[in-house]
Amino acid sequence: MKAEEVALLERFVLDNPDLERLEAILDEFNPFVAMRWTRQETRHSCFLRWLLDPSETHGLGPYFLRQFVKYIASISNQPASLSVVDLDSWSYMTTQVLTEWNNIDLLIRDDTHKLIVLIENKVDSSEHSDQLNRYRSLIEKQFPQHHKFLVYLTVDSEIASDGAFIALGYPDLIRLVSDTIKRRQDQMHPSVSAFMESYVEMLRRHIVEASEIQTLCEKIYKTHRRALEILFEYQPDRASELKDYLIGLIGNVAHLQADYSSKSYIRFIPKSLDFLPLHGEGWTLSKRMILIEIDQSGGGIKLKLLLGPGRQETRERIHAFISKQPTVFNRAGTKYYPRWWSFHSENWVTKKEYDENDIEDLKQRISARFGEFITGELRQMVKVIEGLRGESWD
Repeated sequence: MKAEEVALLERFVLDNPDLERLEAILDEFNPFVAMRWTRQETRHSCFLRWLLDPSETHGLGPYFLRQFVKYIASISNQPASLSVVDLDSWSYMTTQVLTEWNNIDLLIRDDTHKLIVLIENKVDSSEHSDQLNRYRSLIEKQFPQHHKFLVYLTVDSEIASDGAFIALGYPDLIRLVSDTIKRRQDQMHPSVSAFMESYVEMLRRHIVEASEIQTLCEKIYKTHRRALEILFEYQPDRASELKDYLIGLIGNVAHLQADYSSKSYIRFIPKSLDFLPLHGEGWTLSKRMILIEIDQSGGGIKLKLLLGPGRQETRERIHAFISKQPTVFNRAGTKYYPRWWSFHSENWVTKKEYDENDIEDLKQRISARFGEFITGELRQMVKVIEGLRGESWD
């Protein structure tokens, strides 16, 4: 690091009242901040499901659900099939509130009153793959006789691409939860009201546009932009940290041999397969043709078994052998390519989980799945590939 860059960093940390105020806010205990899920959509959806479900432990019964549905109806831009008076009169005691039903973030289903409320929740991400239109079509097909409210919940009430969706913002959610605390505090256990107050405080400070944290961050960035750029340049990212963690897992297993790895592709092979011919070209200095690869290039984590580029006669013989083992290798029957052929693939972590889960949670999940693979599927795979031992490759 250059002397000029060191000086900028020193100035950044010395006599910086805005930074001290930001640190003071972040140091205040909040269970949601402590669990590190301020920006994780799935966790917000889980909290909202808990609050909306009349049978949950908050002790509010259907109160919040009723207030929520009435508010949605009042701001809907669609022809009203139900009035706020109708919605206020229902008991909601048989209402189901589901998360991740057909990948939909939240679904409120009341078959007694023929009501469906679909909620697509976005904190940092945005629409993709025409998902709102697909979800609407699914709901219309599955529940043709139900009254429907389709809700697009975002930080700043973003208008959805599908005009059937009602734009709802996190400031609206803050008001609804705050009003519930105010009007029903005597009905709730003190721990429940404190829990809800912590959630509201977290939203105000970390999510909504006018949060104090955002204001401080904008001011600090304008004043110390270059120092922050230096920090960002040297910070370890998620992929690098997980790469190091995965290489450590591989190194801890005596019968595994690490091979060339990058941040996106971590490769290894059981030592017992070192009898395979070293006819590979252009992807690893070891010249191995078969490697196991953990791929995090797409934002999730996949495990693959690859036949890489190399001598074509050797590749074709290996392909002919492996293609006859579909019960062991789940892609053994897929199209053969002359450079890269993935003959087995497993999704260990989805992109959404990769983006939203805490790094320590990801490490625990990866470690568990890695251990299962090494002691389970890999043993059977090695036993099958051992059938190539004794072949003449030259």
